[in-house]
Amino acid sequence: MRCVEKITQCPGFVKKAKKTRNANRTPEKLIAHMKKMSVEGHKTLKKLQKDVEWVDAKSKKISEAIKERGGHNGEKNPMFGKTHKNKTKIKQSIKAKNRNPKCYQKSTKTKILKGIAVPKELKTAWELYNEQINNFTLASWKKYQSIINPNNFPRGKDYELDHKFSKTEGFLQNVPPEIIGHYLNLEVIPKNKNRSKRIKCSITLEELYLEIGKCSTIPSDSPSSDTITS
Repeated sequence: MRCVEKITQCPGFVKKAKKTRNANRTPEKLIAHMKKMSVEGHKTLKKLQKDVEWVDAKSKKISEAIKERGGHNGEKNPMFGKTHKNKTKIKQSIKAKNRNPKCYQKSTKTKILKGIAVPKELKTAWELYNEQINNFTLASWKKYQSIINPNNFPRGKDYELDHKFSKTEGFLQNVPPEIIGHYLNLEVIPKNKNRSKRIKCSITLEELYLEIGKCSTIPSDSPSSDTITS
């Protein structure tokens, strides 16, 4: 009797297997083994990706699965309503901060070579400014989501994240990107309202600076600019 079709997906089996591995291997040996498996797995995957028939069959399988559940958005998305535990988020955050910066640089170079990213030296001043704002905005949203969106409006189809003092005005007036991406400059509003607002501002720069001055908090833990390259 199994709770799932595949035994390797059974929570009880996974827990038991992990306990056995930990008992028989030191952390160093386990890391070495996982790296070896990763290399072997990537070799197999690279080989399969060159097989046109395999790629075509896999694409059809994915399309059929999406079609069967009626789409990929909202409740039809397998990840809908699922969240990571705070313990996991903290663990991943620490792992990301301790990761060698060369990993991000290598990733960026790969994206550039594949044509899915643009080198910084070829980007316009606006693109670089917008990129920095996006980094600070993401950091603000992750840390102050409950303040930015107190009514818990679902972003996407009906609601969007808006910058009260717009990015465009910030660029024209040379406002630091951390100010435009500050959580006090963010709000979730109806999509049609945000689209009609366009580049207008719903708050003056003086009012924004006054609000930020009261809290004296500027997001300093924004993601590295190397993580957003296009």
